[in-house]
Amino acid sequence: MKNFVLISISLFLVFSGFAQEKYSSAFIDYLVSKGSYHEALFLIDKEIQSSKSSYIDSLNYYKGWAHYSLKELDYSSESLLKVSLSSEFYHKSQFFAAYNQTYLGDYKRAKSVFHQIETNKTSLMALKNFELSGVHFLEGDFDGAKHYLYRTDTTVAVLNTQLSNMKMIIAEIENHKAKKPWVAGLMSAVVPGSGKFYAGKKGEGIAAFLGSVSFGLIAWENYRKLGVKHPKTIIFGSIFAATYVSNIYGSVVSVRIYETEYNNALHNQILFQLHIPLRNYFD
Repeated sequence: MKNFVLISISLFLVFSGFAQEKYSSAFIDYLVSKGSYHEALFLIDKEIQSSKSSYIDSLNYYKGWAHYSLKELDYSSESLLKVSLSSEFYHKSQFFAAYNQTYLGDYKRAKSVFHQIETNKTSLMALKNFELSGVHFLEGDFDGAKHYLYRTDTTVAVLNTQLSNMKMIIAEIENHKAKKPWVAGLMSAVVPGSGKFYAGKKGEGIAAFLGSVSFGLIAWENYRKLGVKHPKTIIFGSIFAATYVSNIYGSVVSVRIYETEYNNALHNQILFQLHIPLRNYFD
């Protein structure tokens, strides 16, 4: 019922003489602010199709913001980048379009958009440098990241917390010693379960050690008393071999998972730090 009413009002505004720009713009703003993004997009597309529309920048901004709110980031960037320099929404549109591309992993395009943003305002230049430092971090260019981070004006209040957090992330990255899968495998080959300890899985390491040692001792005892061809020796020997090999493989996989999770956590933390000042500055 709610959607029907909103769409009816939208159609009325578009197709009636009452649909003057100030009323349409206000209603679109209302729809977006209330979270009625699909209805807003419907009205915006109708307005954009009208060659008489002289507030195209506002329409593209609202369209981009609606898509952003719907997590349709490519569509969002496409509309936001159409907002011209003369619009009051220009800087917000450009910054969020670049952030969208950063989030999507298109770092080359994100950097291009950030570099093309025109401003002489100190706070916006600081925000621009800060965002660029994050993009360089995410693509693995730590020298470039530090270059832009230390060019960021520290007197801009909206960035103070995020600057400190980003510097802590730098220290974390520089101090982090990546665990190597082959080391975990070798350790578990020498002492079963030790590779899991290396990967930070202490409980699994203890279980792997006890399991391998237990089956190994049973297999050895059967071999010593019953001989190599006895079924018990073969069965427990096979179980020990399978446990031993799977422990080595599991240690290698555990380290890979550990490093992947560590890198993903850093990646998400950087994106989070980049997003906060944008919302604080423009909202």
